[in-house]
Order: sequence, then C-alpha cells, then structure tokens
Amino acid sequence: MKTKNLYAFLISFLIIPFSSNLGITFFSLSSDIALLTKEVKATNWNTYKLNFENGYRMLNKGEYEKAIEYFNKAIKQYSREGAAYYNRGNAYSELGKSEEAIKDYLKSIELDSETGNQYAYNNISIEYDALGDYKNAIKYINLAIKAYPKDGLYFMNRGSYNLELENFDQAVKDYEKAGELYLKYKNRTSGYAECPKNKNLVHCQMDSWYYYDLGWAKENLDDLKGALDNYNKAIKINFPTEEKYFWFSSRGDIKYEIGDEEGACKDYKLAASLGDEERSEWLNSRDGKWCKKMN
Repeated sequence: MKTKNLYAFLISFLIIPFSSNLGITFFSLSSDIALLTKEVKATNWNTYKLNFENGYRMLNKGEYEKAIEYFNKAIKQYSREGAAYYNRGNAYSELGKSEEAIKDYLKSIELDSETGNQYAYNNISIEYDALGDYKNAIKYINLAIKAYPKDGLYFMNRGSYNLELENFDQAVKDYEKAGELYLKYKNRTSGYAECPKNKNLVHCQMDSWYYYDLGWAKENLDDLKGALDNYNKAIKINFPTEEKYFWFSSRGDIKYEIGDEEGACKDYKLAASLGDEERSEWLNSRDGKWCKKMN
C-alpha cells in the first residue's frame, strides 16, 4: 500500500508582533506606538520611519529583496529597535532564507518586551520546520505556547512537528488541544485568514488538512475508528486543494483494514481519478488487480 505523506497546515509567519492582538499582517508604525527612545525620535525618527515604512510597503507588495534593502537602512539608522528585525525576518522567510530569518527573529526577541515574543518564537519554529530540524521547532513552539497558551495555532504547529518525529500520541493531543482552543475562542478570528464560505467548517483552521493530519496520527496509533472519523470529516469539508486524493486514499486504507473491501476500492479508484499516480500504478499492478475488476 502507499507510503503516507504529511501535509501540515502551518500559517502564522506574517503575524503582527509586539501587540496583544493577533493578526496575519506585518508590523507597521503608527503615531500611538512609542517604539523609539525620545533621543532617537528627536534626531533620527524621520529617516528611520521613512525607511521602515518603505520596507513595510515592499513587504506587502511581495518585493522582498527591496524590503530587505529598506529594513537594512532602517537598522543602520537605529539598530536597537526589534520591529525592523522582525519584518526583515519575514522578508527572509518569504525568500526561503530560514537561517537569516531565525537570526532576525532572535534579535527582535532580544530587543523587545515579552509581549510580542510569542510571534517571533512561533516564526522561529516554522523556520526550523522548513530546515527539517523538528526538535528545535518544538523547542521554540513550546516557548510560544508558554508565552500565550490560548492560541490553537501554536498547538497545531507543534502537532505537525510531532507528526514529523512520529510522536503520534503527542501529535493527537496537540491537534485535539488546538481544536478545543479554536472553538473556545471561535469569535476571535483576527489572527487568521478569512474562513472560506463553507457550512461544514466550524473554524478557519479546522479544515480538511487539520482532520487529515489528526486522522493520520490516529491511524498510526491503530485507532482505526478515530482515523476513519477524521478522514470522513476531511472529505465532508471538501476544502479546495489539488491534493485531496490523499483523503480518499487514506480512508480507503482504513476501510480495507476493517474488512470493507468494496468501500476501500471505491476510495482507491476515486483517489486515482483525482491524480494519485501511486494509487493508479497500484490498481494496474498484480496487487491491485482485485480492485480494478470490482464494479
């Protein structure tokens, strides 16, 4: 049967730092946020502000190299303010330069209060995830959770790292805790993307991949009923993605294991029709001959 593939849904690395409010956005300067010392404001504020705001604008436009150039100038003007490092880290992250992004996020933590560190910690964990260093990813997401234990996203991210490390029991606990927090703070949506118009979604983050990953963790713990329930939810939501064949292929595996060969075969054929090349090859092989002949 097919090898499992992990698709963890991680979002958050463009979160507003240094604020008690969550939001998927960059950090911009405003007149009511006193970020710089009086001395700096009196001497270099206009130049710093100009470079920072230009960097912020380039970041929002997706021109990350230019954003870095402006943040470099801002940092050269005044190197004791974490916001420029944080946003430059975002630009490096978008360019796939994880090591540079981590350095900037760490610098932003060093320079700023603990109020905003949760966001930088979370972002650092995501960069370590991108580097395949899941132990460090867990180290920093734990710091984000410690700083703000009410955000389901942090638990979901930790769950995905535990999946990569095959810590399936802890992964289930993390995903279930994430779901609990998402529903508990359901009305606080400013930290996440807008929910798609889908009546089957109970929360923006609890989409098909959320249930797929939770189902996969339960399958690896031999909780077949739990796996099947979550795969069913993933399919019911039908969250738009080009890779939704994973849901049917995995559900087919569970059905086959519980003795429902007809149901398994239907899912296998549907997965193949949706682009699962590995399943298509299996159907045309000696091992899959029984299913191919089934109506």
